[in-house]
Amino acid sequence: MTAEGQVLIVDDDTALLQALSETLHLRMPAVTVETSESAPAALERLRATEYDAVVADIKMPGVDGLQLLSEIRQLRPDTPTLLITGHGEHDLAVQALRGGAHDYVQKPIDREYLVGSLACH
Repeated sequence: MTAEGQVLIVDDDTALLQALSETLHLRMPAVTVETSESAPAALERLRATEYDAVVADIKMPGVDGLQLLSEIRQLRPDTPTLLITGHGEHDLAVQALRGGAHDYVQKPIDREYLVGSLACH
C-alpha cells in the first residue's frame, strides 16, 4: 500500500472501529481511513471507491467477514483484505487465507502488527 492510500475498516463494534481508525491516523498519517459497521454498507462503499486495503472482522451479524471477503474478491480482486479473528479461532484464519485474505489479525489486536501488515500490502 502506498503511503497515501485509502483503507476501509469493517466491524460491527463501533468502539473497535474508532480505535483502529485512530491507530491508523496516528501511525500512518497520510492514509485516509473510512469505516463501515456492516458488510452490506462496506460493499456499497467498495462499489463506489477503490480502496488500497480492507480490514474486516470475520464475525459480524448478517453477512460475515468470510462472505464479505468472497464478494470483495469478485468485485475488487486486487484489493488486499485483512481479516480480524477472535483469539484461538485458527480454523477461521485458515479459511480466510484460503479464501484470498492477504493476512489475518487476532484479537486482542496487535496494532503494530496491523500497521506493518497494511504497510506491506
